[in-house]
Amino acid sequence: MRQLKGVLLAMISSSTFGLIPLFALPAMQEGVGLDSVLFYRFAISAVVVGTYLLLRRVDLRITLKEFGTMFLLGGAYASTSLFLTASYLYIPSGVATTIHFLYPVLVTAIMIAFFKDKISLSVIIAAILAILGVYLLSSGEGEGVTSLKGLFMVLSTVVTYAIYIVGVNKSCIQHMDGLKMTFYMLFCCTIIFGANILLKGQGLDMMPNANAVVHIFLLSLIPTLVSDLTLILAIQHVGSTTAAIMGCMEPLTAVSMGVLFLGERFGLGQILGVATVLVAVFIVILSSQPGHFSMKRLILAFIKIRKLN
Repeated sequence: MRQLKGVLLAMISSSTFGLIPLFALPAMQEGVGLDSVLFYRFAISAVVVGTYLLLRRVDLRITLKEFGTMFLLGGAYASTSLFLTASYLYIPSGVATTIHFLYPVLVTAIMIAFFKDKISLSVIIAAILAILGVYLLSSGEGEGVTSLKGLFMVLSTVVTYAIYIVGVNKSCIQHMDGLKMTFYMLFCCTIIFGANILLKGQGLDMMPNANAVVHIFLLSLIPTLVSDLTLILAIQHVGSTTAAIMGCMEPLTAVSMGVLFLGERFGLGQILGVATVLVAVFIVILSSQPGHFSMKRLILAFIKIRKLN
């Protein structure tokens, strides 16, 4: 049950994370600069979580080592947010999301190389199917990567997000309460983006209208607070590798939002991509139930049936 809960949390996390372009781009089009959008995004989330924890009288004390680790991981998460959001200004958001999804491959490689993780055949097949599905989902974009700057930005997020996911699972904060960890992660990101604005000396952009306020508020709650909290809980339940693979819901969400709200085309490639991603998710969910499903047994049974025929 714990495994299944972790998989579902990871699906919620990646699905909500895929909504970033839906809220961030309209806010920037209204005249709020990228740095200000990111500061508002994390500051509002941190205030909401912090207020909730204070009302519940949760003990927020942490050690200096834990805070240092939080700040380093917060830097990785902040870098991911900065470069991914900035890449939308240079390359199509669907292409950027697809490239960003390379991070599960890096997470898996890190876990095997440095932490001697044993990856099951089911997880490997699910990872391959997830990546194939994401590729198919992006096949109808119609636009390529036209900016090396944008490409470099989104490739950077592959590294920073992988470091963040592995760090949450393998550092000294791995057993910290999920909501408490979320608050400190958001708080550290707020400090980083606030310092960035001060160092640039450009000042914080004010909200030009109610439309910008709504978009930034939704950006702070859904693809930030909800996404980060469920990701942390998912990592604590099922580990870095499975949580990363379930990130395949992120580009699926991005494509769905494009079709529903931006009038984008949904062709055969996208249909096959959705089906492939759902198969990958189905395999991970089944494999999270010990004793009920084994890809190895399934393959051996298939070979046996073929021989009998």
